[in-house]
Amino acid sequence: MAPLTGKVVVITGSTRGFGRVLAEQVADRGARVVVSGPWPEEAEKQAAALRERGVEALAAPGDVTDQAQVEALADAAVAAYGRIDIWVNNAAAATPVGRAFDIDPAEFRRAVSVNVLGTYYGARAAGIRMLAGGGGVIVNMLGRGDNTGPTPYTSPYGATKAWVRGFTRTLQKEYEKTSVRVVGFNPGMMLTDMLLNPHVVGDEGERAMKPFAVVTRIFADPPEVAAAELVAVLERDRPPRAVNRLGPAGATRHLARTAVRAITRRGAAVPALKVERLAVHGTTGAGSSILGDKGVDPAITGEPPEEQPALPAQ
Repeated sequence: MAPLTGKVVVITGSTRGFGRVLAEQVADRGARVVVSGPWPEEAEKQAAALRERGVEALAAPGDVTDQAQVEALADAAVAAYGRIDIWVNNAAAATPVGRAFDIDPAEFRRAVSVNVLGTYYGARAAGIRMLAGGGGVIVNMLGRGDNTGPTPYTSPYGATKAWVRGFTRTLQKEYEKTSVRVVGFNPGMMLTDMLLNPHVVGDEGERAMKPFAVVTRIFADPPEVAAAELVAVLERDRPPRAVNRLGPAGATRHLARTAVRAITRRGAAVPALKVERLAVHGTTGAGSSILGDKGVDPAITGEPPEEQPALPAQ
């Protein structure tokens, strides 16, 4: 019997991108999957597709910025399957590339709401139920900035991922003598829509993006690669505390792969980037914008908070 057979797995932000791929892969290993996202129709469609394959799957609303929805998601999993074995805090908000003061403050609020509060709400909802029900594994998704170093031109995202790393390590210390295991997982760069359709702000942001096509070609993988590695981690009796696919070893591996591709002229083609430039957001004071509403990114309300950074993860 596969290690994940019968396990109850909840994945936030699992209707698109990496989360969707991960849901499919754990389902292939026999897990019972709870699909969630901020759009209930998408979640139900994904769950229905899994059920057609013979998988036990449930859809539940999952706007991670709403604590009540996160608690309801956890309750739905327990009501349907009796427990939660694995909870993956996958939902995340990417932000435009640009200098910190040029980026719309709303982007900072969005990054904190999704990446910080969403991770906290999810970990809390899962952890309380796991402690009461025999234990489990919580996975917090890391990314560029989780090494607490500077993240030029991606300050909202980098700062929130530094917080997630610190929060993850704190949970590991506080609950190390319990049956709850907390894992920090950095998937590296993934070829998802959020990565391939970045937004830039200002001349500095545009300059920062110039080498991005080359960086993507060298370091980015399809989301199936990182998902398979996370599945392997979850299949262990005692998962490691941290996994970084783009640490020194991972970077060396990607560079070697690029060299082989250059010699053999073989390898998967990387889709072209579609960069959208946004106006610089300047203010004369709280609530008084020099640019009016021209500096506002429509993605604040129109884009799903599900994916990875607009620059390489670290």
